[in-house]
Amino acid sequence: MVFLALFLVTVAALAWNRFGMNHHLDLGANSGIAARAIDDSSSGGKTVSSVRRDGRALVMDCDIRPGYAWPYCNLVFELGRPPQGVDLSAYDTITVRGTSTGPETDQQLRLFLLNYNPAYSNPSQPESAKVQELVYGPTAHPHLTAKLSQFTVSSWWSAAHSVGVEHAGTEFDNIVAVQVATGGNVAPGKHVITVDQIEFSGKLVSPATFRLWVIAAWLLGGLGYLAAYAYNAKKALEANRYGKAALERLNAELRDETAHLKNVARRDPLTGALNRYGLRDELSKAAEHGDVKFFPLSIVFIDIDHFKHINDQHGHVVGDQVIKEISDVISNAIQRDDIFARWGGEEFLLIFPGTEPGDARAIAERLRRAIAGRPWPNGLRVTGSFGVSKAAAGDDLVDGIKRADEAMYLAKSNGRDRVELNMGGPQYASLPSEVGEVSDFESSEFVSRPGDL
Repeated sequence: MVFLALFLVTVAALAWNRFGMNHHLDLGANSGIAARAIDDSSSGGKTVSSVRRDGRALVMDCDIRPGYAWPYCNLVFELGRPPQGVDLSAYDTITVRGTSTGPETDQQLRLFLLNYNPAYSNPSQPESAKVQELVYGPTAHPHLTAKLSQFTVSSWWSAAHSVGVEHAGTEFDNIVAVQVATGGNVAPGKHVITVDQIEFSGKLVSPATFRLWVIAAWLLGGLGYLAAYAYNAKKALEANRYGKAALERLNAELRDETAHLKNVARRDPLTGALNRYGLRDELSKAAEHGDVKFFPLSIVFIDIDHFKHINDQHGHVVGDQVIKEISDVISNAIQRDDIFARWGGEEFLLIFPGTEPGDARAIAERLRRAIAGRPWPNGLRVTGSFGVSKAAAGDDLVDGIKRADEAMYLAKSNGRDRVELNMGGPQYASLPSEVGEVSDFESSEFVSRPGDL
């Protein structure tokens, strides 16, 4: 009955998060946020624009006149005055209700979100705020709903402002203005843009975070239930020696649960490949069976090229899909005795027992070609950098992994999408003799890595 009640509460909470728990920001004639029109006359053009109120709507009258290379009119909603803007990163969608008329048969509008960042913006230079845009046709979409993730940094702004890679993507944490603008190749003539409402929407708690809370609550509840059950069973055993059989059954259930959780803990949940704990266990088993069949072994370190750009430009869902498909390519191409692990982030580790580095390099080259020649989502071109090293009986396996890691960095330095071999270091090696030594992987200096080079 308790679990049924918890189940019903969980369903209600998930439904509340799915269909409720929303927050909104509205822009329009009645929002109280200042709106004005700007045009190319400030840049020497001859366009004339103005804003008027028509009931609950804002209307921008725009007379596009030749005289400037890229004539324009923008309806500007000022959310703040640089350097202070409004954080819109908690919102995930934007809805625009409005129309546009003009001499063009296929009207286009551009939505601009201007973000101020002191790393590259200057309060005295309004054009230094990063311009992030979404282009759409108001005729086809009089009621447009789009994800903020669909916005991109305007190419003309990027060309005019040199910013570092860390600021190359979209940013919504300090928006100073929202603009509705005419299209990029607007035709001369009279244009009328009507905006009934612009609405930003999001969740007070994101669905992913909320689900994690629910899972954590269930795990804590389950552990609490198991702990209480075990305690009551022990008390019953102390009171009645005939309860021994019941306690043994409980212990068996707990052992099965522990074995299941241990197996889950060995695997990376996204790819199904071994994680570092699973790699440690596999190497410990090999150490228990001796070095005869294991050495010599080759080590291959793999890193996805420009993975941060994939996440920034296409989102983490696409990034996860790339990691999963690369893991599938590798898993399907290796033998049963080979050890494959996700080292972390976009990095993978392959260990080939009884394999010389020349053979391992040939395998790595085939994997490199398979990844580079594979069709990827969103028209991406995905490549990998490979580093190969060798460990012989008597070697420190951690040093072998480090050499492979250094070879992978050499591959990146030499242009990426290539395989490099590093045979430096000691000539003889041995497996770690116990689990504690293998766990040193987690504290070695090359475990914590910077972002994709």
